[in-house]
Amino acid sequence: MTDLWTAFAKIADSAPAAPALVLGETICSFGDLKRLAEHGSTILASHGVAKGDVVALQLPKRRFTYALLLACLRLGAPYVFIDPKNPAERTQRIVARLGPKLLVSMSGTDNPFGAKLTLSDGSDEAWLSERGRVAVHAPVAGTDPAYIMFTSGSTGEPKGVVIPHQGVLSLIEWARGMVPASPRERFTSINPLHFDNSVFDIYCGLFNGAALVPVETSEIANPARWVKIIRAGGASVMFAVPTLFLILDQLGLLTPQSLPDIRTFQFGGEGYPIGKLREFHGRFAGRARLINVYGPTETSCICSSIEVTPDMLGAPDSEFPPLGGMHPDFTHAILDDQQRPVPRGEPGELWIGGPCVGLGYYGNPDETAARFRQDPRQDRYRAIFYRSGDRVREDANGALWFHGRVDNQVKIRGHRIELEEIDLAVQSLAGVRRAIAVVVGGADGDEIAVAYVADRVVQSTEVRDRCRETLPAYMCPATTIQLDELPRNANGKVDRKAVRAFLEQMA
Repeated sequence: MTDLWTAFAKIADSAPAAPALVLGETICSFGDLKRLAEHGSTILASHGVAKGDVVALQLPKRRFTYALLLACLRLGAPYVFIDPKNPAERTQRIVARLGPKLLVSMSGTDNPFGAKLTLSDGSDEAWLSERGRVAVHAPVAGTDPAYIMFTSGSTGEPKGVVIPHQGVLSLIEWARGMVPASPRERFTSINPLHFDNSVFDIYCGLFNGAALVPVETSEIANPARWVKIIRAGGASVMFAVPTLFLILDQLGLLTPQSLPDIRTFQFGGEGYPIGKLREFHGRFAGRARLINVYGPTETSCICSSIEVTPDMLGAPDSEFPPLGGMHPDFTHAILDDQQRPVPRGEPGELWIGGPCVGLGYYGNPDETAARFRQDPRQDRYRAIFYRSGDRVREDANGALWFHGRVDNQVKIRGHRIELEEIDLAVQSLAGVRRAIAVVVGGADGDEIAVAYVADRVVQSTEVRDRCRETLPAYMCPATTIQLDELPRNANGKVDRKAVRAFLEQMA
């Protein structure tokens, strides 16, 4: 089996009456979801979509959204989710990079490069009643692209990571053994569809016969509300960023009483503070397993994992738990700044290879060449590795431990952010000569702060407005300050670490 549609169809045909989506009172079976996807592929084909064409989906979590994702897989057309709440300028930049054959939304977003399709609630009801010719299932290889996921870019332009079918098929197989994922389970779908963690929800759940319990992104600001949704939906597997679990903890909702059916908690995207994790683990001891996962977007969502154990939580020198061991379909190397292997136990940059590594950045050959590199240890045959930028060490048991970054990439609530993209957004204001974004500790966790120098007085409101016009909400600064000069190091370069120290001292 080399393609994802075949994998889904096999599951749907084996249990067509089993629940696939639990949307409040509405239950969509696997059989109905497959029929919706087949009709959806006919609709896509009627708009000119064929194998290799990009389809942009700017949609909330509805039945037709999941059906269209599957329809894209059926046609061999890579899909990309675009955040409906993105600033218009950012959406336009992403669309310009993609040049999609079709853009599907509920708001009528323009697509200068192809067709657009506007859906409304109830569209899928009409689809279920349709009978007629179904578009042909395209032959798809494991190395063909399945989806594109956009992340922050250091040049100021978002980067679209292209992931192949074989990478996701490997992820599905891993979940079957580790979670374990099966038709007996129900997976939460809390993560936004344009966010990398959603890949686990959809594929490791649905493609292993488990139902999804979707939570709309608009509900995330009301934890008590969405906890009721997943409890009512009977969810047994929950994946979220640590920040979300910590919020539940603060509200007294991270308890067996609030989440009685969850048997597997999985977290990733940022470190889970070891002290809080110790409390979490103790609270659910004997009731649920806790799994820490790691994986850049470029590695098909997850490439390493480890189940949390009491021994791990007793490590005296660790701020966060280990990232676990690398999964079987990946290979890796830990290299120094001269691209030479470091001794075991020493930190270095993690390079990740194997068939589940992404195909590069869509329409961005320079960034692809910079990050997807030939294995520097040999030149006898082609072996492409992704340079993660993460500094790690490997212990005697093969577990990886995180030791920071080699660049200016950060994580805020699990979202990957290139600080240079924020720098450039602020520098686009008239008169701003230089801006430096940093991460500082806030009352509710880490947040973005920006210091800048300008030829005129630039009000904080101007800076915030400009950021809101061009950046997603999670990248917008909470604090801004205008300085006469930015701190510099001995070489005369602006010193980001000194800027951070200054801003934290002010706070």
